[in-house]
Amino acid sequence: MNFDEYQEEELKQQYHRRGMGIGMALFMPFGVILWLLLGNPGMLGVGPALGISIGIAIGEAMYKKEVLGE
Repeated sequence: MNFDEYQEEELKQQYHRRGMGIGMALFMPFGVILWLLLGNPGMLGVGPALGISIGIAIGEAMYKKEVLGE
């Protein structure tokens, strides 16, 4: 991997981290709501899982829009 590819990968990872932060903030309460409604503490894990998966998609979309201009 040359230096340009390394910089591009670092930039992409920064956008993924931003997206995961947004996703975690939005979907963490979803897990708490499921826990309270269903009475199952195992449902707390649903919020972070959704936040990470959707957050990576958000970060990828931000990267494509801002960096690649797509």
